[in-house]
Amino acid sequence: MEVKLIIPQREPIIMIDEIVNHSDVKTTTSLTINKTNIFVEENIFQSSGLIENMAQSSAARMGIQTNKEGNKPLLGYIASIKNLIVNRLPEVGEKILTEIIIVNKINNIIVIKAEGKVDNIIISSCELKVFIEE
Repeated sequence: MEVKLIIPQREPIIMIDEIVNHSDVKTTTSLTINKTNIFVEENIFQSSGLIENMAQSSAARMGIQTNKEGNKPLLGYIASIKNLIVNRLPEVGEKILTEIIIVNKINNIIVIKAEGKVDNIIISSCELKVFIEE
């Protein structure tokens, strides 16, 4: 599925390359870090990029559903980030697989567990609360 169809972000801020897997429980996205990425400094992808990658992966999960319903992607805003852990920053050329699981949904607030991995090793994780504008 074309990423631009399921997330509201546009170049140069798109931080996912593709949907790797999607099920009722979990969505996995990928991002290969390239040196022209706006979050890369001295060949290192910064923590702000990891957060944006997790947020966009969450948006992709929700966008898949709205796309199936024939609607445009909804705008979402990070309401809070809880328990952010960055074990290491990836380098140019590395591929991040980001797993998204929706933990809870209350009205327009969605609680999401996000985890980024490189070579099957967790490099980042957090809980996001996202406010969805309808």
